[in-house]
Amino acid sequence: MPTLLTEFFGVSAKIQHIVFEIFAFFLVLFLGALAVKKRESMISKIFSLVVDFWRKMALSLMHEEDAKKHVPFVSSLFIFILIMNIMGLIPGLMPPTMNINTNIGIAIFVFLYYNYFGFKKHGLGYIKHFLGPFLPVAFLYFPIELISHVFRIASLSIRLAGNMTGDHSVLEIFTHLTYLVVPIAFLILGTIVSIVQAFVFSILSLIYVALAVGEEH
Repeated sequence: MPTLLTEFFGVSAKIQHIVFEIFAFFLVLFLGALAVKKRESMISKIFSLVVDFWRKMALSLMHEEDAKKHVPFVSSLFIFILIMNIMGLIPGLMPPTMNINTNIGIAIFVFLYYNYFGFKKHGLGYIKHFLGPFLPVAFLYFPIELISHVFRIASLSIRLAGNMTGDHSVLEIFTHLTYLVVPIAFLILGTIVSIVQAFVFSILSLIYVALAVGEEH
């Protein structure tokens, strides 16, 4: 897909999603630093609302002590994905989340994150999460549970890439074919889709964390 990077800077279309992702990453860092420095600014208030929202979500899924540890992670994840999604609404840019490789990278990080904290809290006892409720048939449950956990990477990645690709494609088509009022309507719809998809990815990640640090069943 042609963008400012490919048209004016000669960046290969195969790697432009990486450039946009890096840009989004540093934008998150910049906005975060700005929010900390200027606590009365609009950015700071928006970030506070996001953190408060995810704190409530985390408290509904896990103990308070665990929730405090993982709210920064899920809040940052949500903001990062949301910014990448929103980039697709700006002419000349593309949402890095359209490229499944971007999403796989984030999903792998989430996978490593929740398993790390699962082992950190439970030690080797975390393995019990993969053995099912009945030990005599644990040898059957283990490969199934292992595959289902690995499949979470694909599930998170494909869902986000598919929705963002569809949304951005529709927006691009109607922007070129119709008058101003219709693109504005699709921009509003695209914003909603961007928020929802960032939320879905983040809430699923939070659920995986809650399951990992919770007591085994």
